[in-house]
Amino acid sequence: MFLGLDLGTTNIKALVTDSAGQPLAQAASPVPLLHAAAGGVEQDLDAIEQATLAVLQQVAGAVDPSGIDAIGVSSQGGAMQVLAPDGQPVGRVISWLDQRGRPFDRALLSELGRSWLLERLGRGVPGVSVGQSLRLHQEQPGLLTPPNRVGFVGDIIVGRLCGRGAHDMTSGSLTVLLNPWLRDYDPELLRRLRLDAGQLPELISAREAAGGLRADVARQTGLRAGTPVSAAIHDQYAAALGTGAVRAGTVMVGTGTAWVLLAVHDRLAAPVIDEAFVCHHVVDGLCGQILSLVNGGSAFTWALNLMGLGNLDGAAVEALLESTQPGSAGIRCWPFLVSAGVSGLASGTHGRLAGLQLAHRPADVLRAVVEGLAFELTRYLEFLPAAGWPVARLVMGGGAALSQVTTRILADATGLPLACLSSGEASLLGAAILARGLVEPHRSLAELSEAMVPPARPLEPGEHAAFYRDQYQEYLCALPRQDARPSS
Repeated sequence: MFLGLDLGTTNIKALVTDSAGQPLAQAASPVPLLHAAAGGVEQDLDAIEQATLAVLQQVAGAVDPSGIDAIGVSSQGGAMQVLAPDGQPVGRVISWLDQRGRPFDRALLSELGRSWLLERLGRGVPGVSVGQSLRLHQEQPGLLTPPNRVGFVGDIIVGRLCGRGAHDMTSGSLTVLLNPWLRDYDPELLRRLRLDAGQLPELISAREAAGGLRADVARQTGLRAGTPVSAAIHDQYAAALGTGAVRAGTVMVGTGTAWVLLAVHDRLAAPVIDEAFVCHHVVDGLCGQILSLVNGGSAFTWALNLMGLGNLDGAAVEALLESTQPGSAGIRCWPFLVSAGVSGLASGTHGRLAGLQLAHRPADVLRAVVEGLAFELTRYLEFLPAAGWPVARLVMGGGAALSQVTTRILADATGLPLACLSSGEASLLGAAILARGLVEPHRSLAELSEAMVPPARPLEPGEHAAFYRDQYQEYLCALPRQDARPSS
């Protein structure tokens, strides 16, 4: 058996599977987000640790824990914690959602320029730990000075489980401190941030165990002492394992609050847009780029709530979408409800519904939002081949993958074959696959992924693909002009 642990932003989850990827036990425990002034978003590290121990105890109690061969760890990226020399937290975790570092990021970009960042970080804009480090230097002088250290949720929890705090390059890349060409933290950036490499978590391969489960943790959870524990990998790369996005030309589409693309290729290259995260894949010989559509599931939820439909279950929502035809009875949607981070468009771009008439129904509005999201997804996908990253197929997980209507719209709008996974726990399954990789080092993670990911529902572009191509061109023509070109 294999245990996957996912340290999510708002939930800690654990899953035990067999060698076929079938779930045997599962548990979840929430962790709150704590809001501070000026856009601050924080978390309590001890609360994350307690939730972790709770879910491990629950799944250990549901199976024979002596049969669990290894533990794989997936984590949210870029959640930063200052640590005292004894490893205790100084202050709270600074979430990747925290906005207080953004003015410092903008100032650094203005000082150094886009090219400087691209050469060192594989990213045309700073972010996450960069601006936060500069902010902390200004607001709390001495806080980031040795012997204090800087950790992140994934590596800290791994350290508390096995005694060696470590993460891999995928997790390191989301800190925006990693140079993907060096496969290490960028020394020049660290110098400018007044950080020593020795203050940062150890970087090790995803195929290498960080250590064995500590005896005290084993006693608390019921798990076997010495069970191999992986380094923390980023949850999107764990999801790539859990959806089968393990071959060049595949793009994983995650459909959560934000829609996230992880494009897989066989070479490392500059980011296709400045905001992309470039990194080596956990699968040897592959690389990835993560592109985030900040307007995703949140836009759909907004539409439901706006029309008083937020209490509908999935079947009722699906019936609404089915009740109207492609084109949404003439309504068009540009789903920019959050303008920050929208790539290639003029700053301050806002969302828009057009074509509304008295005869329109809630179903028409709802489908228009889905179609708008499908067009925006298509726009992001086009950044990839334009920069030399081929796109052959999409794999899709999350709640939207369960919708027959939404997936049909996406296949038709993108013109790409789509594989739809029924499980919404791709990162958890990916972490379990990673665990198996620790005890079967002779097998590639791609091979293990394909052995453990359940069969997907295949979908090819259908009869409305030509209609949606025309609609997409109208969508593009109505967009505000770009104020910056994507990198090539």
